[in-house]
Amino acid sequence: ALENQGIPVHFIPSQANGETLAAEFPHMGNGVEQVLYPASAKAADTIPNGLEARGAPENNNDDDEGTQKGNLFKVTRLNTYDTVPTVFTPEQISTMDRIDVACFGSPSAVHAWLQNVDVSMGIDDLPTDEKRMMGGNGGVLAACIGTTTAKACLESKRWANRNIYYSKEDPGMPSWADFTLQACGDVMEREFFGGGW
Repeated sequence: ALENQGIPVHFIPSQANGETLAAEFPHMGNGVEQVLYPASAKAADTIPNGLEARGAPENNNDDDEGTQKGNLFKVTRLNTYDTVPTVFTPEQISTMDRIDVACFGSPSAVHAWLQNVDVSMGIDDLPTDEKRMMGGNGGVLAACIGTTTAKACLESKRWANRNIYYSKEDPGMPSWADFTLQACGDVMEREFFGGGW
């Protein structure tokens, strides 16, 4: 999309996640490079911590991988926006039982969904452990953009592993769309054959 607008892209990680970006981000020259990292206030520190943890090899001897000496990157994080969870209207809450697949593009989206589920179930004032015991996620399959978001679903303990759809090998928009379609197909199959979630 950027290149279509005449903006050159100099680096794309092999996988669309913070760990891979931090590991593969090229060091362009000698010394410590300054990196400006604009991010959501809620974004994890995976990228800045990963970049700053990368050290320059002390030697490049073929027989020895070398030890790490000094940092290659100094990261300045700039929180440029914050995601704010939406509060569903009573009308939106009344439609939740008709939703079969929820698409999540970030862990904060998972948390916001569950907050609204809790309101719809009347359990928003209960402690987290009690909410988990009730097992409610709105009765939906989760289609996630990548592993970080899928992990948020799993760690919430409100989805079974088999009900979380995401690409482990190729996270990002194309695979998210593919896994969303797969989740929708599974919903139709379960309804046709009368299978449970």
